[in-house]
Amino acid sequence: MSVSIDYDQLIPIFPLPNTVLMPRAILPLHIFEPRYRDMAYDALRENKLIAIALLKPDYEAEYHTLKAEVYPYVCLGRIVKSETMPDGRYNILLEGVDRAQIKAENHERSYRRGTLSPVYCDPPPAAIVAEARTEIHRLATCKALRDLAKQANWLSIFDCNDISLSDIVDLLAYSALPEAEDRIRFLGEPCVIKRSSIILELLSSLSNHYENKTSIRDWPPPICDN
Repeated sequence: MSVSIDYDQLIPIFPLPNTVLMPRAILPLHIFEPRYRDMAYDALRENKLIAIALLKPDYEAEYHTLKAEVYPYVCLGRIVKSETMPDGRYNILLEGVDRAQIKAENHERSYRRGTLSPVYCDPPPAAIVAEARTEIHRLATCKALRDLAKQANWLSIFDCNDISLSDIVDLLAYSALPEAEDRIRFLGEPCVIKRSSIILELLSSLSNHYENKTSIRDWPPPICDN
C-alpha cells in the first residue's frame, strides 16, 4: 500500500493483548478507557495514525501504567472511519498501512507515543514472487479449504487488481495465524519470501487438517475492546 508517513513525528502507540494488526487489514476498535479516548481524540485531529502494539506476557500488573512491556514491532494504522459516542467513547476502523519498529517512547501525554522506523526489505526477483503467488492462490482456494476461504473472505483478496504478494500474505496471516506470538513474529519479518513460506506451510497444514472435517471455526473474529 502506498501511503506517505512522516516518521519524524511522534505517533500514538496503542498496546493491546492478543491483537496484532497487519498492513492492509482492517481492525475495528471500541475505545473506552480515558487515556485511549485522549489518544483517539488527538489522532483524529492530528494525523489519524495509531500504531498497534502487542503486550508481552505478564503485562497485567502494569497494564494501567505506561510501563507495560510491548514487542518492538508494530503495525502503523490509519483511522478510516470513526464514531464518537455521546459519553466520549469511540468506535473506529483502523486500516494497517505499514510495519514498523519502536525506536523510542514518549510519555508526556496520558498515553504512549513513539518514534518509529519503517521495516522494509529489498524486493525479491519477479519470477520468485510470481511462483509464490501462484502456489499460495492454489492452496488458499483448494477444495479442503473451500468453506474456510469463503468464511474468511480469502477469495476477495486475490480479486484486488493492485494487491501485492506482501499484502496477500499479510492478510492471510491476519486471519489464519492462530496465536498472537506467531502473528507478531510474522509482522517483524521484512522478507516477503520468508513470509510467503510461512503462509504456504500454514495453508498446507490447514488443508491436511480440514481434509476430513465437516465444520470449521466461527468467522470473523470479534471486535477488539481496549
